[in-house]
Amino acid sequence: MKNNMSHDEQKIYFSLEPLHIYDLDFISNEVKIKKETLLVLLSRLQKKGWITRLKRGRYLINTPKGAESSDYFTLSLNIFNGYLGFSSALYIYGAMDEMPSTVYVCTVDRTATRIVQKTEIKAVALGDRATGMTYLKNYFVSSKPKTLYDCFYMPEFAGGYSNILAAVERLGLNEDEWKTFFFYVKRFGNPSFCRKVGFLLELLSIKTTAAIPPWLLNDLNVGKQIAKIGKGNEGKFNKKWKIVNYISEEDLMGKIPWKK
Repeated sequence: MKNNMSHDEQKIYFSLEPLHIYDLDFISNEVKIKKETLLVLLSRLQKKGWITRLKRGRYLINTPKGAESSDYFTLSLNIFNGYLGFSSALYIYGAMDEMPSTVYVCTVDRTATRIVQKTEIKAVALGDRATGMTYLKNYFVSSKPKTLYDCFYMPEFAGGYSNILAAVERLGLNEDEWKTFFFYVKRFGNPSFCRKVGFLLELLSIKTTAAIPPWLLNDLNVGKQIAKIGKGNEGKFNKKWKIVNYISEEDLMGKIPWKK
């Protein structure tokens, strides 16, 4: 239950729209209150539950009935500077059916986790890899090729390899997008990573109706050092890809409905 507002707190709250996000400068100009005083009043409103502080100088206005914003993607991008990625991007592209429990924002150098309205929002620092975003459905989000690369690079943020492989056909990359994906894999990945990706995509093409360009599989098969996928005591060695795979095909393909 929210606590009652003072006269000055009401002046601020009722000058703004519920479920909208405002920065400090806008609020100050709107209500004509000095920033020093305004910061104190905003802090009180936050403690009373009338607003939510997303980050320094940026606030979400809550509703009188306590309704929560359902647009967690916008909230996330207002907390962290970056673009939506990993499972969040897969969901936006329709490559996942259920909204992930965690919203992922790819940043250059910020790694942090915030809980807003019971939703986990995680910033993932990618350094030079924080590139390849586009604007879609009112969000900054990684492009399809970059989404697929990011997921292979950090599969734990996409629900694991089975989720990634299940999303490939639904992403529907065209020839140019596959070339862009290959560019990211070669630019940011070593030969072992290239072969891991190639091995998994070839397995997908063998076991399902997913159309993976043959040239891509050929160009990903580089290097000689043995690589590993997964962990365990008993792995299966693939001579062609020089891969020791510890994840069963059943587990890798388990979430894919369009098997051959």
